[in-house]
Amino acid sequence: MLRIRLRAKLMLGVSLVLLPLLGLLLFGLEENYEMRRTSLLNGMLQTATTSGLLIDASLQEMIRLAQAVSAESASHALRPGELQDFITRLARERTDLVNLAVFDASGRPVASATPGPEGLDISDRPYFQEAIETKEAVVSELLIGRTVKRPVVVVAAPVLDGNKQARGVVTVSLRLDQLARRMLEIGLRPGQALFVVDPHGRLVFHTSRLEATWEEREISQWKEIQEALAGDPVLTTEFRGLFRDDHRIAALTPTPQHGWLVGVTWGYQEAFEDMSQVRQLQLAAFLTISLLVLAGAWALAGYLSGRVSRVVAHARTLGRGELGALVPIEPSLLGTGDELDELTEAFNHMASELKAEREQRETFIASVSHDLKNLTTPLSLAARLLRDPSRQSPEARERTLTRLSHQTTRIERLVADLLDASRLDAGHFNLFHQRHDLMKLVRGILDEQQEGTSTHRLVLEGPESFELEADPERLAQVLTNLVSNGIKYSPEGGVVSVTVSEAEGTVRVQVTDNGIGLQPQELDEVFEPYARTAAARKIRGLGLGLYICRAIIEGHGGTLCARSEGRGKGSTFLFTLPTRPRSGGATAR
Repeated sequence: MLRIRLRAKLMLGVSLVLLPLLGLLLFGLEENYEMRRTSLLNGMLQTATTSGLLIDASLQEMIRLAQAVSAESASHALRPGELQDFITRLARERTDLVNLAVFDASGRPVASATPGPEGLDISDRPYFQEAIETKEAVVSELLIGRTVKRPVVVVAAPVLDGNKQARGVVTVSLRLDQLARRMLEIGLRPGQALFVVDPHGRLVFHTSRLEATWEEREISQWKEIQEALAGDPVLTTEFRGLFRDDHRIAALTPTPQHGWLVGVTWGYQEAFEDMSQVRQLQLAAFLTISLLVLAGAWALAGYLSGRVSRVVAHARTLGRGELGALVPIEPSLLGTGDELDELTEAFNHMASELKAEREQRETFIASVSHDLKNLTTPLSLAARLLRDPSRQSPEARERTLTRLSHQTTRIERLVADLLDASRLDAGHFNLFHQRHDLMKLVRGILDEQQEGTSTHRLVLEGPESFELEADPERLAQVLTNLVSNGIKYSPEGGVVSVTVSEAEGTVRVQVTDNGIGLQPQELDEVFEPYARTAAARKIRGLGLGLYICRAIIEGHGGTLCARSEGRGKGSTFLFTLPTRPRSGGATAR
């Protein structure tokens, strides 16, 4: 048979508590870490979204400028002289433009704020063709300007005549460094970078590298770029740097109007360094606390098991009947008054009581033996005398018979005394009947019990008074036990009601609660000594109360029974008493 020592059980119990806590802590740390990571990425996404709104606003501003120029009368007439002065003056006021120009329907320049090369023709440009065909303002992809020979973004707006036919196109070339300067004004954290990509996957600018070759700007094959340009924001912790192959986290989102892509990246170590340190500190603190708890539990388990071992050794000595060898167990050095101190005190008291009881029993046996010997010796002598009538005169014979009768009476009295002692040991008790008001008794008990609970309401139903001849102290014991049980076994609170009524010469007292209830097979078992139902074992108690209550009620000539509809549906305890006491006065149990 497997034997596990108390210390091992205590350590196992502590470990079983610590392991789930460790698991929960690790799970909570990981959840918190993931939430903080998600929050960090969402914050970067919000920055990218705000930047995207600025991008759309800048492009919309350029579109409005191009549309305003195309609406001028000089543009409708395509008069180069008037247009040149108007465009030059307008471009001089705008420092964020590379060029402002008007082209005819064949792609030839009519007027330009910046002189272009000889024979300039933009009819092959996709943005020019789209503006002519759709008659709507369009934004080009990133391209190399033929006039400025550097990467630009062009906004084109058609010049329409009265018949809504395109007569030309107004182009506004946006300076990327001015657009980048706007993006740099957005509050980025140290180590963060922001970049913008056109709808075709070309890098427009990057805050950490404003100048880049045309080959470096081609990033349309990047998986994250493709996913974001498809229309859905992308949050990732596995992004590689555009210019340095370093590990970064990124939030990418398309702009709502023009479908450009704005991305915010941050170095992985910089982003999560604080969170990783906090997580490591939390893990180290918990492991340290766990080790301290285990060490304390080991020491406490050794201390407790040592005290229990001393009690076990004394119990074995007691079991062998060596009462004279018993020495009282010394109390704990801590003197905390815990259950083991109580156990030690109770054991010492029990050993003292057993020793005293043995001494009393030995004295009692010796006394009874002496008395019986004193009583039986004259009987034996009288018997021998009566066998030989010749040895006694009739008067002496009569005296011997009288002495024999007297000794027999003394023996009967001794036997009766022994029988009474046996009945006392068996728990028999006497009832002392007197007339009293049962309702007054019940009200007093309810008032006393109500003072001990704030979660229960005690209710009494019955007449104002009810005179009864019974033992008031024993009835008070029964009522107190039933009402306190109703409170104790209704841990969620509620109502405990006591109902008193009279029917056909008997008084009926019913105590009802809405507590844990009883199963059908438990209705009789609860009245057995030390009986405890499965649900009641979670609540402190010895299981003797109802046993004693039934003995008292039956001693009065009444009955006590239990009723319940099942677990969780409350219980009712009903006892009946005759209004007049039965003859006698002692219980039969």
